[in-house]
Parts: sequence; structure tokens; C-alpha cells
Amino acid sequence: MGLLERLVPQRKAAKVIDGLHLTENHTGAHESTHKPDMMPLPNEQDPQCKKNVLVVVTGSDQDRELVTLACTIAKGKKSQVYAVYGIEVPRTLAVDAEMAKESEQGNVALDAAVSVASQLSFPIEPEIVQSRSLGQSFVDESEVHGCSLIILGLPYRFWRTGQVCLDDTAQFVLKNAPHRVWLVRGEPPQDRA
Repeated sequence: MGLLERLVPQRKAAKVIDGLHLTENHTGAHESTHKPDMMPLPNEQDPQCKKNVLVVVTGSDQDRELVTLACTIAKGKKSQVYAVYGIEVPRTLAVDAEMAKESEQGNVALDAAVSVASQLSFPIEPEIVQSRSLGQSFVDESEVHGCSLIILGLPYRFWRTGQVCLDDTAQFVLKNAPHRVWLVRGEPPQDRA
């Protein structure tokens, strides 16, 4: 090999066979390299494998981003997305009490989530849950639906100490979910410099 060949790096031809990246070195032999899968859902074809996504919607502007993220991830992994709206029931009422105003807000939020998903040509399953602890309900729903990822949105808020505000729901889910949790913080208000 000449001096020029040593100084100028050789272009390597790459082949991909069943997700394994093969690179041809200067001798013509193939070396295998593994590219990590950056998506949080497993690829296994096993029907028992949990790989669905649960996305929590609240009726905020951030829901569009969260649903788009969930659908994009699930599409690539051939998974299902479950959009869940939670209604926290006060202790003064029965857990299954009729809460018409909150249910209407939930239906509006879920209709918007379904609309975003249909623009992406991806069907999602909408659901309203009522409970005393929304964090517990979201973890339970993710288990029931075979999810390996929960996506939660957080508004852009900070304590006076400069720490991000995590509400009780987000803290519970982070502590108790048996799988991945993605928190997506909202955009700062436009009036901030």
C-alpha cells in the first residue's frame, strides 16, 4: 500500500442484511458492525412482548406534539397507541361519579388526539379514566394495554429555586412505571425574553 493510500481514508461500501450492517474493508472482506436501535420499543415478533405506547392527553396545545411523537414511534415498530385522558375524582365523590363537565373536556381532548393521529394515517385508541390517583391509573392502563412506553407532557413551569415542577402524577409515573417513561416539557411562554 502506498503512502497516499495510507493518508487518504478508503471509502467503505456498506451492506445491510437483516439489520446487521456489513462494511467492506480494504481487503474486500466484510466486517460486521451493529447500529443501536434508538427507539424505546422492542422489535421482537413475540405476541407476548409489550411494545405499545400510552400517551397522556390533557387538552393542552402540547397534545398535538405528544400524539405525533407517539404515533411516529409506534408506526416504526408496528405498535398500537393508546391515548388516555385522566379525570381525578375528589374524595367527596364516588370514584365512578358522573362528572359531565370533565368528561366533555376529555372527549374534546381525545377527539383532537384522534384527529392528529388520522392526519398521520395512524389509528389510536382513545380512553377516559377516572380515579383518585391519575399516576396509578396511567401505570395500570399501560400494563393492561401491553405498553413499554408512557409519554407525558409537562407544562413549562419552575419552582422559585429554579427546579422543574413535576406534579404528583408525573412523579408517581416516573417512580412506579415498570418500563420507559418520556416526559416532554412544553415550550416557554412567548413573552419571556
